Amino acid sequence: MKRLQRCCCCASTRTGTIITATLGIILSIITIITIWVANKHNVSYRTFIFAEDFDRKLADMDIPRIILTVNLCFTILICGLLIVAVLKKRSWLMLPWVVLGIVLAIGLLISVLHTSITYYLDEQDHAIIATCILIGGLIYLGVYLYLWAVVFSHYLDVRDEEERGRYRKAPYKR
Repeated sequence: MKRLQRCCCCASTRTGTIITATLGIILSIITIITIWVANKHNVSYRTFIFAEDFDRKLADMDIPRIILTVNLCFTILICGLLIVAVLKKRSWLMLPWVVLGIVLAIGLLISVLHTSITYYLDEQDHAIIATCILIGGLIYLGVYLYLWAVVFSHYLDVRDEEERGRYRKAPYKR
């Protein structure tokens, strides 16, 4: 993969990485608030493994909300770690975000495809909703992968700078 030199053609990858981490924190906080403020009957939770009765019991006990909240708190933690890594120029602190980011991209692709296919196969006519989910999800995935590539490029730059060593750097960068 070729490294990106700029984020959105105007900012450095360092600035793009900080913006990406900040967006991750903001979106996670908004999602946590939405999960707990929204009426829980508007959100459906199905495991596809257990019976519908068990899924309903889990939802009544707020288990899905708790699991999502814990996951989003870890996302906030990893995005905060990414900001610290950029400011301190430590590549190994960026690694959790880089690994989690590509795993989340794969999960997002599977989720978008599964949701849109489920709507396409539904007995009621939900083709417009399915198409909107598919197109919107793929656009979101493209933006997410671009931001991941920005962070990964900055990770590689910082890692290369660390490997060069202190005395091999140019005097003005010490």
